Amino acid sequence: MIGPDAVARLEELVEARLGLAASRWQRERLTAVVQAQGPAGWGEAAMLRRVADEITIGETYFFREPAQLDALVRHALPERARMGASSRPLRVLSAGCSSGEEAYSIALAVELQAPHLASRMSIHAIDVSPAAVRKAQKARYTPWALRATPPAIRDRYFRKEGDTFALDDAIRGRVRFEEQNLLEDDPSSSRDGTFDVVFCRNVLIYFTERALRRAVSRFATILSPGGFLFLGHSETLRGVSDEFDLEHVEDAFYYRRKDQLPREARPAAAATLAQKKPSSAPPPPPATTWFEEIRRATERIAQLAEDRDPAPRQSPPAQPKEGAPGASTLARALDLLEAERYDDALVTIAAEEADVPELELCRAVIYGQKGRQRDAERTLSQLLARGQCETGANYLLGLFRENERDVERAVWHYRQAAGGDARFALPHLRLGMLLRRAGDTAAARSELELARSLLAEERRDRIVLFGGGFRRELLLELCNAQIEGLRGE
Repeated sequence: MIGPDAVARLEELVEARLGLAASRWQRERLTAVVQAQGPAGWGEAAMLRRVADEITIGETYFFREPAQLDALVRHALPERARMGASSRPLRVLSAGCSSGEEAYSIALAVELQAPHLASRMSIHAIDVSPAAVRKAQKARYTPWALRATPPAIRDRYFRKEGDTFALDDAIRGRVRFEEQNLLEDDPSSSRDGTFDVVFCRNVLIYFTERALRRAVSRFATILSPGGFLFLGHSETLRGVSDEFDLEHVEDAFYYRRKDQLPREARPAAAATLAQKKPSSAPPPPPATTWFEEIRRATERIAQLAEDRDPAPRQSPPAQPKEGAPGASTLARALDLLEAERYDDALVTIAAEEADVPELELCRAVIYGQKGRQRDAERTLSQLLARGQCETGANYLLGLFRENERDVERAVWHYRQAAGGDARFALPHLRLGMLLRRAGDTAAARSELELARSLLAEERRDRIVLFGGGFRRELLLELCNAQIEGLRGE
């Protein structure tokens, strides 16, 4: 019998070397690894490689977050191309590249939108998982990995081989993959100013606080002054590093390494909140571009997911049906949360053996109430990375960004939450309040009146989870007071 001490030691090793804070399912995988090692055991290096394959999350697909790819090819790379000699390579790092979809999407985006820069591109992709790197190097993918890829692009750059699609050799040859730990220096990619752009999306969310700071510090070192850092929408450097500025173009957020580059040389910033209309999407690129094709394809992903999954995930959380795994635990946790017995609610959630996304969302709410924002954001980001409870997770992330006075990102998350469920009242309430402070009274009134009409029928579990301790009646009073206040503005 393998004792708990062996698992605990392995968990400590994983945290120290890989920077990962193990969740419950990851601890179960660590236990299986320890049990499989046998009496002879493994060396530390072999153990870590085995663990990396077992506990890293590789859920991704081609052209994920197309707005960021569009910002890369239309703003970041052209600007970097103007820096230095015209023959200077444009170096991009895909950190935590998983099975290669992100790195190859970068190569394809450049080929489609900026072919004149393709010959200057140098894309280096790294991941700690040996299995992920092997898969990336083979460049063969299932139709599910291509679900956001327009048929015309798929037919042009992939060839059908049985049940998989093989990527065009020319595109495949533009990316160099390497098994590498993001927290360990590598002589080939650790020199100051090595890269113009770093993509590290939905990776840092799994790191401990110390590992997160180490990774971000390394990015600041290897990026050229003014270089671009693309993170996942739910990831933030606020309170982590002062070496980057947050910027955005249209619907794409990114960070810039601080430097002396004149502001007028940088991409044009988006309009202020007061200038935006809440009901309109950011202006799309011309309809003939690759970006618009991918945007349309991306809109079909939700429906494809429902067709693929006979029990699609709902967000924000509808309580599991009576008798379903976790239903009674969630009901008990909500009662405790409503009574502000947060520690008891956490104990109740921890005792549930089934993997229930709604309980993880409840856990994040409790972390937020207890001031454990880092733990809350990690939990929410993991849910988003897995496509679970997206509406509720976006709403809570909007609250965090709003509390940090990061208004534009708060608005982005609230609009994602509102778009995820037409009956969800609270994102409209928060949007209305933000728009009122920004001076857009007409838009604020529209959001607040919609929130008032929805609050009357809002589900009890949503009020408990997302109401910040306010009952329905108090939320309606707040909404009415906001609307009344607009009369004199």
